[in-house]
Amino acid sequence: MDDIRYSEFLFLQAVAKRKIDLFISCDGGTQAKSIGIKHGMYSEMAATLLEDFYIQFTDSSIQLFVARLRGELYGDRKPPGNFHDYEWNNPRSTIQSILTMNSLRQIAITYRGLRRIEELRDLLKADRILEDFGVLLSIRYFRRDFQDAIQRDTSVPVSVLYADMDDFGKINKQYGQAAGDVVMKSYLEAVRDGLGSFGTGYRGVGDETCALIVGQDHQRVLEIAEKIRKAVETMECAYNGTPLPKVTTSIGVATTPSLPRTMEVETVAQDRQRQAKRDGKNRVVAA
Repeated sequence: MDDIRYSEFLFLQAVAKRKIDLFISCDGGTQAKSIGIKHGMYSEMAATLLEDFYIQFTDSSIQLFVARLRGELYGDRKPPGNFHDYEWNNPRSTIQSILTMNSLRQIAITYRGLRRIEELRDLLKADRILEDFGVLLSIRYFRRDFQDAIQRDTSVPVSVLYADMDDFGKINKQYGQAAGDVVMKSYLEAVRDGLGSFGTGYRGVGDETCALIVGQDHQRVLEIAEKIRKAVETMECAYNGTPLPKVTTSIGVATTPSLPRTMEVETVAQDRQRQAKRDGKNRVVAA
């Protein structure tokens, strides 16, 4: 249930984030993978979302089947079109079949879908799947995901990125925890947005964050880390109308290969993050 709920959250968030119609290719689970949904879960989820008005397809044949599914069209008398009796009488199965074809379908988020995102965010926070701000995954999911990643084909690179804000404690001490929360949420969003669809972010204790990036070469991972560093450096935060001090982040990165395909990748990334602190902060240090 947790995986399905989180996958639904990622799916809706991916659509809503673009704030425009999104063309989704259902070919071989590629799009599902890019937004974090497990292969094989996509079709059933999309059919449910359609049924519950969370998303709308602009494809006319899909719209007809959805109307049938919702009970807006009754009886066995089919509208004009190339519909077989089985298709018309089994709209859910038909939607799944259409979605898994090698084709593009255009979808748009609805207002109810936006409400559903917030509902799911609250549920996931309550279950400690998302961290307290509802931006990144809880750190307890990192180990499971990391183990899965390093057991994949050895030709697929696995990278770990560790990041920590520099001198964040000073903001809490000088301006109070509520002001610190404003900065923390902006920081977590910068990490999430910097990763985009390339990686998954996790939050540990305080401002400690880490990310898992699979299938990208070392240079690309360094570019992602630098993007996050710059985003944090340029954040502008305010509390009760008062601008808050700028913050920076120190980031450590490790990738296979050349590092062994073991848990050592995480340890090296942590060491490089500490080295970034020692070397003057606000920088990316890689293995």
